[in-house]
Amino acid sequence: MSRFLDVYLDRCVPGYPCMSSPRWSTSITHSDSGAEQANQRWEHPLSRYTLPQAFRNHDVYEAVRDHWLIMRGPLRSFPFRDPLDFASCPLDRPNVIPGTTFSDQVLGTGDGITVAFQLQKTYTRGGESYTRKVVHPVVSTVKVSINNTDPTLWVFPLTPIFWTVDRATGVVTFSAPPAPGAVVRAGYLYDVEVRFESDESFDGLLQDYGVSGFADLVLIEIRPC
Repeated sequence: MSRFLDVYLDRCVPGYPCMSSPRWSTSITHSDSGAEQANQRWEHPLSRYTLPQAFRNHDVYEAVRDHWLIMRGPLRSFPFRDPLDFASCPLDRPNVIPGTTFSDQVLGTGDGITVAFQLQKTYTRGGESYTRKVVHPVVSTVKVSINNTDPTLWVFPLTPIFWTVDRATGVVTFSAPPAPGAVVRAGYLYDVEVRFESDESFDGLLQDYGVSGFADLVLIEIRPC
């Protein structure tokens, strides 16, 4: 059985406001002189999502309870849209879908042999960059280009190149390899894979909800196998 169950939380569960907290795992070693050495344990960060006061009424309670039971608590994972980072291009506002384009992100360069390209997103700042692998794209939103044109619309003398994208892996596969030197780009929306915080977290939700009428919902991003 796959751990990932491609079922969203019910629409009645508020996904925003949301505290999205990417976390790295870094070990810091101090020498006798007080100098530090740092070691990065993870290649990519993992996020923690807190939905403040997500439990606001009985409908939300029942929706989360049903999802909790189907997911067996933290046993199974499910898709979640990070309202602060869910598109191949910058967001104008949190939780508002932007206008993605065919050329948002570079996936790679053709060599005349390779037909599979991984969706990815690159962040840049001060001349430095960080690239994350994107899995769980929203398939209906994916737009792919070769040299900034839609390869499925090529006309003679070019042969149209068709493509598919895998929801589980974010891999784009072409019907024929892009030519050597051709730049493959894409635009898309995507989800992250999350789980409930722990086996006991629903107990805390119930207690808070019962006392104050509101409770926070915490989801933990997991790295797909």
